[in-house]
Amino acid sequence: MTYEIEREDTLGLRAGQAQILGDALQWEPLPVPDLIAHNRIEAGPENESGAVDVDSYTATKIERSTLYRFHRSGMLNEHLAHAWPGTGYDFPALTTVIFEMPEVCIIGADFIPVGDVAFDQTYYGRYMLGYADVVARHWPKLTSYRLGPEPPPSPYFTLQVGSSVGVLLYLDPAAIDAGKEFLLEVTAEWTNVYRDAGPVAESDADRVEARRLAVMKKAYKGLDYHSPAGPGLASVLGWTGANMMFDAVFGPDDPPQVADAQRNYLDVTISPGTPPRPVRG
Repeated sequence: MTYEIEREDTLGLRAGQAQILGDALQWEPLPVPDLIAHNRIEAGPENESGAVDVDSYTATKIERSTLYRFHRSGMLNEHLAHAWPGTGYDFPALTTVIFEMPEVCIIGADFIPVGDVAFDQTYYGRYMLGYADVVARHWPKLTSYRLGPEPPPSPYFTLQVGSSVGVLLYLDPAAIDAGKEFLLEVTAEWTNVYRDAGPVAESDADRVEARRLAVMKKAYKGLDYHSPAGPGLASVLGWTGANMMFDAVFGPDDPPQVADAQRNYLDVTISPGTPPRPVRG
Protein backbone atom coordinates (compact mmCIF):
# COMPACT_ATOMS: atom_id res chain seq x y z
CA MET A 1 0.00 0.00 0.00
CA THR A 2 0.96 3.67 -0.23
CA TYR A 3 0.49 6.27 2.48
CA GLU A 4 -0.67 9.87 2.10
CA ILE A 5 1.83 12.32 3.61
CA GLU A 6 -0.44 14.86 5.27
CA ARG A 7 0.65 18.37 6.20
CA GLU A 8 -1.15 18.44 9.56
CA ASP A 9 -0.53 15.95 12.33
CA THR A 10 -3.21 13.27 12.26
CA LEU A 11 -1.13 10.57 13.98
CA GLY A 12 -1.17 12.13 17.45
CA LEU A 13 2.05 10.46 18.62
CA ARG A 14 3.65 13.76 19.60
CA ALA A 15 0.65 14.79 21.70
CA GLY A 16 0.53 11.39 23.39
CA GLN A 17 4.22 11.45 24.26
CA ALA A 18 3.94 15.03 25.51
CA GLN A 19 1.20 13.94 27.90
CA ILE A 20 3.19 10.97 29.20
CA LEU A 21 6.44 12.90 29.63
CA GLY A 22 4.84 16.06 30.95
CA ASP A 23 2.94 14.19 33.66
CA ALA A 24 6.06 12.30 34.78
CA LEU A 25 8.69 15.03 34.50
CA GLN A 26 6.65 18.08 35.54
CA TRP A 27 8.81 19.91 33.05
CA GLU A 28 9.37 23.56 32.26
CA PRO A 29 9.56 24.86 28.66
CA LEU A 30 12.84 25.84 27.05
CA PRO A 31 12.89 28.60 24.41
CA VAL A 32 12.65 27.46 20.77
CA PRO A 33 13.39 29.82 17.82
CA ASP A 34 10.28 30.98 16.00
CA LEU A 35 11.50 29.53 12.69
CA ILE A 36 11.15 25.98 13.98
CA ALA A 37 8.74 26.24 16.92
CA HIS A 38 5.44 26.02 15.01
CA ASN A 39 5.76 27.03 11.39
CA ARG A 40 4.22 26.29 8.01
CA ILE A 41 6.65 26.91 5.16
CA GLU A 42 5.63 27.53 1.57
CA ALA A 43 7.85 26.55 -1.34
CA GLY A 44 10.30 29.19 -2.56
CA PRO A 45 13.21 29.53 -4.98
CA GLU A 46 15.56 27.76 -2.56
CA ASN A 47 13.29 25.58 -0.46
CA GLU A 48 10.50 23.01 -0.59
CA SER A 49 7.21 23.39 1.25
CA GLY A 50 6.72 21.79 4.63
CA ALA A 51 5.84 22.28 8.27
CA VAL A 52 7.57 21.95 11.60
CA ASP A 53 6.53 21.83 15.26
CA VAL A 54 9.16 21.75 18.01
CA ASP A 55 8.86 21.92 21.80
CA SER A 56 11.75 21.57 24.24
CA TYR A 57 11.63 21.25 28.01
CA THR A 58 13.84 20.83 31.05
CA ALA A 59 13.09 19.17 34.38
CA THR A 60 14.66 17.69 37.49
CA LYS A 61 17.19 14.98 36.54
CA ILE A 62 17.14 15.80 32.81
CA GLU A 63 19.03 18.29 30.68
CA ARG A 64 16.38 18.57 27.98
CA SER A 65 13.53 16.74 26.32
CA THR A 66 12.49 17.65 22.80
CA LEU A 67 9.50 16.61 20.72
CA TYR A 68 9.26 17.53 17.09
CA ARG A 69 7.27 16.79 13.98
CA PHE A 70 8.74 17.65 10.58
CA HIS A 71 6.73 17.57 7.34
CA ARG A 72 8.35 17.58 3.90
CA SER A 73 5.58 18.01 1.35
CA GLY A 74 4.64 14.79 -0.42
CA MET A 75 7.67 12.92 0.92
CA LEU A 76 7.94 12.62 4.68
CA ASN A 77 6.48 13.10 8.12
CA GLU A 78 8.99 12.60 10.92
CA HIS A 79 7.84 12.33 14.55
CA LEU A 80 10.81 12.40 16.94
CA ALA A 81 11.24 12.43 20.71
CA HIS A 82 14.41 12.65 22.79
CA ALA A 83 15.10 13.04 26.48
CA TRP A 84 18.63 13.45 27.84
CA PRO A 85 19.63 12.85 31.48
CA GLY A 86 21.17 15.73 33.38
CA THR A 87 24.61 16.09 34.90
CA GLY A 88 25.28 13.50 37.58
CA TYR A 89 22.76 10.91 36.31
CA ASP A 90 23.49 7.80 34.26
CA PHE A 91 20.00 6.53 33.36
CA PRO A 92 19.51 5.99 29.62
CA ALA A 93 18.53 8.70 27.17
CA LEU A 94 15.23 8.16 25.37
CA THR A 95 14.97 8.24 21.61
CA THR A 96 11.95 7.35 19.48
CA VAL A 97 11.06 8.13 15.88
CA ILE A 98 8.52 7.32 13.20
CA PHE A 99 9.17 8.23 9.58
CA GLU A 100 5.99 8.20 7.49
CA MET A 101 6.78 7.92 3.79
CA PRO A 102 4.53 6.96 0.86
CA GLU A 103 5.78 3.38 0.58
CA VAL A 104 7.54 2.68 3.89
CA CYS A 105 7.14 3.34 7.59
CA ILE A 106 10.37 3.41 9.64
CA ILE A 107 10.11 2.80 13.39
CA GLY A 108 13.02 3.52 15.70
CA ALA A 109 13.45 3.37 19.47
CA ASP A 110 16.15 2.91 22.06
CA PHE A 111 17.18 3.53 25.62
CA ILE A 112 20.68 4.87 24.91
CA PRO A 113 23.10 3.84 27.68
CA VAL A 114 24.90 6.71 29.35
CA GLY A 115 26.95 4.46 31.61
CA ASP A 116 29.74 2.40 30.08
CA VAL A 117 28.07 -1.00 29.85
CA ALA A 118 31.36 -2.74 29.07
CA PHE A 119 32.58 -1.95 32.58
CA ASP A 120 29.30 -1.53 34.46
CA GLN A 121 27.80 -4.99 34.20
CA THR A 122 24.83 -3.98 36.36
CA TYR A 123 23.63 -1.31 33.92
CA TYR A 124 21.28 -3.47 31.85
CA GLY A 125 19.79 -5.06 34.93
CA ARG A 126 19.12 -1.68 36.54
CA TYR A 127 17.77 0.20 33.56
CA MET A 128 17.04 -1.87 30.45
CA LEU A 129 14.94 -4.90 31.39
CA GLY A 130 11.59 -3.13 31.28
CA TYR A 131 12.38 -1.65 27.88
CA ALA A 132 13.45 -5.09 26.61
CA ASP A 133 10.08 -6.47 27.76
CA VAL A 134 8.24 -3.75 25.82
CA VAL A 135 10.22 -4.60 22.68
CA ALA A 136 9.52 -8.32 23.13
CA ARG A 137 5.76 -7.77 23.53
CA HIS A 138 5.46 -5.62 20.41
CA TRP A 139 8.04 -7.37 18.23
CA PRO A 140 5.77 -10.05 16.70
CA LYS A 141 3.14 -7.53 15.60
CA LEU A 142 5.64 -4.98 14.32
CA THR A 143 7.66 -7.50 12.34
CA SER A 144 4.50 -8.88 10.73
CA TYR A 145 4.58 -5.70 8.64
CA ARG A 146 8.15 -6.21 7.41
CA LEU A 147 8.68 -5.47 3.74
CA GLY A 148 11.71 -7.77 3.55
CA PRO A 149 15.15 -8.09 5.12
CA GLU A 150 16.35 -5.08 7.07
CA PRO A 151 18.90 -2.84 5.33
CA PRO A 152 22.54 -3.55 6.19
CA PRO A 153 23.93 -1.93 9.35
CA SER A 154 24.70 1.75 9.02
CA PRO A 155 26.03 4.45 11.35
CA TYR A 156 22.67 6.23 11.24
CA PHE A 157 20.31 6.27 14.22
CA THR A 158 21.85 4.71 17.36
CA LEU A 159 23.75 1.79 15.90
CA GLN A 160 27.13 3.11 17.02
CA VAL A 161 26.10 4.74 20.27
CA GLY A 162 22.96 2.83 21.26
CA SER A 163 22.09 -0.28 23.21
CA SER A 164 21.94 -3.87 22.04
CA VAL A 165 18.12 -3.63 22.20
CA GLY A 166 17.77 -0.73 19.78
CA VAL A 167 14.93 -1.02 17.25
CA LEU A 168 15.10 0.19 13.65
CA LEU A 169 12.47 -1.43 11.41
CA TYR A 170 11.46 -0.73 7.81
CA LEU A 171 7.78 -1.64 7.56
CA ASP A 172 4.70 -1.44 5.38
CA PRO A 173 2.92 1.91 5.92
CA ALA A 174 0.01 -0.03 7.45
CA ALA A 175 2.23 -0.49 10.53
CA ILE A 176 1.81 3.15 11.57
CA ASP A 177 -0.79 2.54 14.30
CA ALA A 178 1.13 -0.42 15.72
CA GLY A 179 4.27 1.69 15.69
CA LYS A 180 2.54 4.50 17.54
CA GLU A 181 1.29 2.09 20.22
CA PHE A 182 4.80 0.67 20.63
CA LEU A 183 6.48 4.07 20.98
CA LEU A 184 3.93 5.32 23.49
CA GLU A 185 4.66 2.28 25.66
CA VAL A 186 8.42 2.78 25.24
CA THR A 187 7.97 6.37 26.38
CA ALA A 188 5.93 5.31 29.41
CA GLU A 189 8.57 2.73 30.38
CA TRP A 190 11.28 5.39 30.18
CA THR A 191 9.35 7.51 32.68
CA ASN A 192 9.47 4.56 35.10
CA VAL A 193 13.26 4.49 34.77
CA TYR A 194 13.41 8.27 35.19
CA ARG A 195 11.25 8.12 38.31
CA ASP A 196 13.40 5.50 40.04
CA ALA A 197 16.86 6.79 38.99
CA GLY A 198 19.08 8.49 41.53
CA PRO A 199 22.31 10.42 41.04
CA VAL A 200 25.51 8.47 40.50
CA ALA A 201 28.09 8.25 43.27
CA GLU A 202 30.26 11.37 43.43
CA SER A 203 33.35 9.29 42.68
CA ASP A 204 31.78 8.22 39.34
CA ALA A 205 30.32 11.56 38.32
CA ASP A 206 33.27 12.82 36.24
CA ARG A 207 33.56 9.55 34.34
CA VAL A 208 29.84 9.44 33.55
CA GLU A 209 29.72 13.08 32.49
CA ALA A 210 32.77 12.73 30.22
CA ARG A 211 31.25 9.74 28.45
CA ARG A 212 27.88 11.39 28.08
CA LEU A 213 29.34 14.52 26.53
CA ALA A 214 31.78 12.68 24.28
CA VAL A 215 29.36 10.08 23.00
CA MET A 216 25.81 11.33 23.28
CA LYS A 217 26.20 14.99 22.44
CA LYS A 218 28.91 14.77 19.77
CA ALA A 219 28.82 11.33 18.17
CA TYR A 220 25.05 10.93 17.95
CA LYS A 221 24.51 14.51 16.80
CA GLY A 222 27.23 14.13 14.17
CA LEU A 223 25.97 10.81 12.87
CA ASP A 224 22.43 12.14 12.60
CA TYR A 225 23.46 15.44 11.01
CA HIS A 226 25.49 13.73 8.27
CA SER A 227 22.73 11.20 7.58
CA PRO A 228 19.83 12.03 5.21
CA ALA A 229 18.23 13.89 8.14
CA GLY A 230 20.43 16.97 7.84
CA PRO A 231 19.89 17.71 4.13
CA GLY A 232 16.22 16.71 4.46
CA LEU A 233 15.59 19.35 7.12
CA ALA A 234 17.59 21.90 5.17
CA SER A 235 15.51 21.31 2.04
CA VAL A 236 12.56 22.97 3.82
CA LEU A 237 14.12 25.05 6.60
CA GLY A 238 17.49 25.95 5.07
CA TRP A 239 20.67 25.22 6.98
CA THR A 240 19.76 27.90 9.53
CA GLY A 241 16.58 26.05 10.46
CA ALA A 242 18.20 22.62 10.25
CA ASN A 243 20.94 23.75 12.64
CA MET A 244 18.31 25.12 15.01
CA MET A 245 16.54 21.74 14.95
CA PHE A 246 19.70 19.83 15.81
CA ASP A 247 20.55 22.28 18.59
CA ALA A 248 17.02 21.95 19.99
CA VAL A 249 17.37 18.15 20.15
CA PHE A 250 21.01 17.74 21.15
CA GLY A 251 21.88 21.10 22.70
CA PRO A 252 24.22 23.76 21.28
CA ASP A 253 27.69 22.95 20.01
CA ASP A 254 30.69 23.47 22.23
CA PRO A 255 32.60 25.23 20.76
CA PRO A 256 29.91 26.94 18.66
CA GLN A 257 29.68 26.28 14.93
CA VAL A 258 28.32 28.42 12.11
CA ALA A 259 24.59 29.14 12.42
CA ASP A 260 23.54 29.80 8.82
CA ALA A 261 25.46 27.23 6.75
CA GLN A 262 26.10 23.49 6.73
CA ARG A 263 28.21 22.36 9.68
CA ASN A 264 30.84 19.65 9.92
CA TYR A 265 30.68 16.99 12.61
CA LEU A 266 32.77 14.35 10.86
CA ASP A 267 35.62 14.66 13.35
CA VAL A 268 33.49 13.25 16.18
CA THR A 269 34.84 10.50 18.40
CA ILE A 270 32.40 7.58 18.30
CA SER A 271 33.33 6.30 21.74
CA PRO A 272 36.17 6.84 24.20
CA GLY A 273 39.47 5.56 22.81
CA THR A 274 38.46 5.44 19.14
CA PRO A 275 40.02 7.81 16.59
CA PRO A 276 37.95 10.44 14.77
CA ARG A 277 36.52 9.63 11.35
CA PRO A 278 38.53 11.30 8.57
CA VAL A 279 37.01 14.33 6.89
CA ARG A 280 36.74 13.84 3.14
CA GLY A 281 37.16 16.84 0.91
